Amino acid sequence: MARMDRRLKLWGWVTRRQVSVARMTEAEVVALQGRHVPSNVVIDWIFGAVAPGIEVSNRSLPGPGGDIPIRVYRPAGATSGAGSAARPLVVYFHGGGFVFGELRLGDWLCGQVAAKVGAVVVSVDYRLAPAHRFPAAVEDCYAAVVWAAAS
Repeated sequence: MARMDRRLKLWGWVTRRQVSVARMTEAEVVALQGRHVPSNVVIDWIFGAVAPGIEVSNRSLPGPGGDIPIRVYRPAGATSGAGSAARPLVVYFHGGGFVFGELRLGDWLCGQVAAKVGAVVVSVDYRLAPAHRFPAAVEDCYAAVVWAAAS
């Protein structure tokens, strides 16, 4: 049997000890959403950090409910615009069932994809339920795909 990574074991242990979102009130969910994942040695060890040689920029794009925060990962030295080499485009939507998650949690994965594939990766920080009812998150994700394809 394959060995399970220690980080994954630790993450599983932590998540099994948390209260189910099904038992939370809307106010409790919104309060939990307000707690952001810090950046420190332990968190970077668990979630990973951006791969070396990857440039990261925080931007926003126009969306149906206002500006949508995005984070763009690209190999260092990669330029955009006329005359630049064509690169694959990946649009990443963090997990969390449209209720939890944030840009920070995708740093390792998006950075790895940008580094290994040579792609430009756009990570989208869509609006979260319950503060923003369905289909708000889906509309944000769609707007991000349309923007990324056009850009």
